[in-house]
Amino acid sequence: MTLPATAPRLVLLANPHSGGGKARAIAERAAAVLTGMGIGAEVLAPSTIEAMREGAASACASHPMAVIACGGDGTVHQVLQAAAASSTPMAIIPAGTGNDIARSLGIARKDVELVAGGIGEAALAGSFRTIDLTHIRQGGREAWSMGVMSTGFDSAVNERADRGQRFNGTTRYVLAMLAELRIFRTHEYVLTIDGLRIEGAATLIAIGNGSNYGGGMRICPAAIMDDGLLDVTWVDRVPRRTILRVFPRIFSGTHVRHPAVRVYQGRSIVVESVGPILYADGERIGELPVEATVIEGGLRMLAQAGRG
Repeated sequence: MTLPATAPRLVLLANPHSGGGKARAIAERAAAVLTGMGIGAEVLAPSTIEAMREGAASACASHPMAVIACGGDGTVHQVLQAAAASSTPMAIIPAGTGNDIARSLGIARKDVELVAGGIGEAALAGSFRTIDLTHIRQGGREAWSMGVMSTGFDSAVNERADRGQRFNGTTRYVLAMLAELRIFRTHEYVLTIDGLRIEGAATLIAIGNGSNYGGGMRICPAAIMDDGLLDVTWVDRVPRRTILRVFPRIFSGTHVRHPAVRVYQGRSIVVESVGPILYADGERIGELPVEATVIEGGLRMLAQAGRG
């Protein structure tokens, strides 16, 4: 199909390893829907993380209407780095195992045609929405996060889950949690939220622009992605049996009612400790300390229909 020069142009970046290797095929299906709507749709499927970063940067430099991350949260995170740095709008087609950022945004996760059609409608109408981002400073590094940052027990579980290849999604996370529970030790933290200093031992600290991680765990259940605030969930040092008892409640978000759980909100958050690793959007960032700052309206997204 020959498209007019005025047709919107979108670039889809697919992680060929996401979703058990299905992400590229999902991206091709989405591109077919978009082309059928009279929209230019180019599919890129870089084979490595470094190639994904380079491909995303190159795509953004070509000034499309938007870049589309087709994969899981890791793919979204990598594409976001280039999009945020270049002020390029984004969209998401969920094609991973967790898809927590898509879940937090209310994007349908099992109907590719519905999601692609919604993106197409938004592109043709020139319809956008803005969401907040988390700007991360860690050592000499800067990065962007759309979803949840975490450190402590959950980041140790993430480290272990990343080494496991046998299962995907929530199952792999739960198995890693049970294994990590046998050896994990809590850490002492200094948490500063908009100048308020909080010190103590914590099992984990999660900072959410979005509400979900780990394949549907609502660790920061009240987080809203366009309210100009970050939500913080602090879990005190607790016995292993308490972790096991409270853990199932994370899926409903009712864990925040437990007396060992404290919830805060803020715009600028610093976390200091020695030993724990920081993750953001399920991707390893590195050691603490870290400074996280909300950037209100930091990202434009195509206002996708096909949400829910």
